[in-house]
Amino acid sequence: MKYVKLGKTNIDVSVIALGCWAFGGGGYWGNRENDEISLRTIDTALDAGINFFDTAEVYGDGHSDRVLGRAMKNRRDKFVVATKVYLDKMRKPDLIVSCEESLKRMETDYIDLFYPHFASKEVTFEETFEAFELLKVQGKIRGIGLSNFGVKALTRLDEAGMLSKIELHQLPYSLLWRTIEYGIAQQTSAYDIGIICYSTLAQGLLSGLYDKIEDVPDNLKSTRHYNAKHINAGHGEEGCEEDVFEAVRNLKRICKEAGIGLAPASLAWLYTRPGVRCILSGPENPAQLLENIAVLEINLPAEVAGKMTAATEKVKEKLGENSDMWFSGEQSRVF
Repeated sequence: MKYVKLGKTNIDVSVIALGCWAFGGGGYWGNRENDEISLRTIDTALDAGINFFDTAEVYGDGHSDRVLGRAMKNRRDKFVVATKVYLDKMRKPDLIVSCEESLKRMETDYIDLFYPHFASKEVTFEETFEAFELLKVQGKIRGIGLSNFGVKALTRLDEAGMLSKIELHQLPYSLLWRTIEYGIAQQTSAYDIGIICYSTLAQGLLSGLYDKIEDVPDNLKSTRHYNAKHINAGHGEEGCEEDVFEAVRNLKRICKEAGIGLAPASLAWLYTRPGVRCILSGPENPAQLLENIAVLEINLPAEVAGKMTAATEKVKEKLGENSDMWFSGEQSRVF
């Protein structure tokens, strides 16, 4: 395993972080409350050298936090924990309560990295980040991050003199979700803030499991890749399903010719992108995790990376600049 510093802190984090989305349980979040599989996945991650774990209060209404808390019992020092507070709790009192509730669920007295899940359009950044600063002074959090901030939000934070206090920016990024390349990634890097990527396999589209739209589980047909006719897609757009599966077919061919699996090659591609420090892997079980961390053994040739990039240009163009995976137009939470 390789490690990098968490922003300007002295905390070393693995370049692969374990995303705990699937541990939330239920039909949408992944493991359908099979906590024992989740706990074995966490143990497998630790054995592989992963020490960075990412959760959020909304994952299974806090269930992911509770699973992670069980795993950390009597070995908290093995974990660097990042979690997020959602948009409806950006006011100072609500944000502080949210942090304290997360601490209780995880049965710990500190969080290593605390993110606002999105930038609020209603609450001033000054109020929100005053709360983050207070939590840091109190020792309840060790670092402050950003999640899903757009160009305008980053500019506002810069004008308020707050960006120097940010350790990491969590953004959706994969071969099939390159919207951050329309300015967000460049501006983040310009402020010398590292990027940690989520939805790195495009919720399974880059796993190699799905060859056509019918193969994709209905609960996953909610992002802007898919036509809004699907029951779980509320964005109102036509999507770009035909272009997505054409890209997947081309990526499979490129990877086969290079002798590399699609999933690890897709993750390795992310490490070639400017500003990327870490990637999130969100497996449901130990086997999926071991498959994903094979990325560490791959030296992706520049020629292959270039072909993979070219194969997904049409999808990038169709999805455009909106970096909200689930909402479109004025509903977008990324600005």
